[in-house]
Amino acid sequence: MFALIYLAGFLVTAFIIYTLVEIVFTSTPKGALAEAHTMAGGNRQTRLQRALSHLGVPVQKYAPPVFLRKAAADLYWAQMAGKWLDWNAVQFVALRLVAGLGGMVLGMFTTQELLAAAILAFAGWSYLAMSANGAARKTRRVFVSQLPEFIQLVSAQMSAGVSMEEAISRVSKSPGMVAGWMREVIRQAQGRDLVEQIQREAQETLMPELIGMSIQLAFIKRGTAQQELMGQLAMSIAADYIGGAERRAEKLGSEMIVPMILFYFVPFLVMLLTVLLYPVLTNLFGA
Repeated sequence: MFALIYLAGFLVTAFIIYTLVEIVFTSTPKGALAEAHTMAGGNRQTRLQRALSHLGVPVQKYAPPVFLRKAAADLYWAQMAGKWLDWNAVQFVALRLVAGLGGMVLGMFTTQELLAAAILAFAGWSYLAMSANGAARKTRRVFVSQLPEFIQLVSAQMSAGVSMEEAISRVSKSPGMVAGWMREVIRQAQGRDLVEQIQREAQETLMPELIGMSIQLAFIKRGTAQQELMGQLAMSIAADYIGGAERRAEKLGSEMIVPMILFYFVPFLVMLLTVLLYPVLTNLFGA
């Protein structure tokens, strides 16, 4: 009976959180210009965001800076995918707190058990983070997969005698996530140094590949053999991406061993033992 109460409370909390995430928080229009609007800093705030602004001061005061920066980076990439548009890190952490407290209240009200309330509070706190982190992880993978090709195109433009800034500007007009990101960086630069703006924006993303590329671009800009250095950077980024893909493939293979054992070998073993032991059990209990 208690298990059914726990399950009902958990399902109600999950339904409420899922409805809020899918309908309220991601109801803004999506499209090719969504990432540009997000990076430009949309100023549309819902009533919920305005209500959560009252928690902004305690969140900024007590939340660890590293935690807020990680949340900001996840939101950065999730917003490029059209999720959590117009949300900042402080509002997002405040929302997670409210969801966690709501889960605890619901658990105490439905089950009157501290353990169940703690489980529902953890579910409310964690689900929102998993929503943003899942979208951010997919976006980062697509971005990293397109980054080597973008740098190779820039290198090809520079080999034709074009300056680095002009080559980046030309290649950014092509389709793709990296090109769209670079177009927004160029817009934000507004006549300032483009490489410095790339470095500032890369720091916000917390992506090692992008941060390393921005640092290398700064060295290339100050160097003399820019074309050769850009070609080397393109090959280095491509090699890093291939190596990372191979490591992920190896890691995925090892991670699949446990699910394969649980979902394939264990049921097969249970079925085999049942068939073999059925006559013995029948004779034993039948007698």
